[in-house]
Amino acid sequence: MNIDYTGRHIEVTPALKAHVEEHFSKLTNLFDGKTPKVHVVIEVERGLHRSEIVMNWRNDVLTAETSADDMYQSLTQTISKIEKQARRLKDKVIDKYHKAQKASALIADEDLI
Repeated sequence: MNIDYTGRHIEVTPALKAHVEEHFSKLTNLFDGKTPKVHVVIEVERGLHRSEIVMNWRNDVLTAETSADDMYQSLTQTISKIEKQARRLKDKVIDKYHKAQKASALIADEDLI
């Protein structure tokens, strides 16, 4: 997984990187085959820790943003939002290709034969 980090008014420490990579490693089965490009932006302003994740996956852009008192908590919440969006997108793609034919279309095909 290709993860880029940007820190605004905060240094991106190896511990923060490890935290993000640990959470995304649990989601590898969701991204089977197509590896996403992820950009993580963390920011501290007036004691409020804000994290934003922008992910390019399957020709779509998924974004999530969260503010919290703790940076680790903010990152965890943001990653869970991205996971929810990715699951919804994957289910949408699966449903699109596994859609059953309508019975009326099957009957019309049999009448032609």
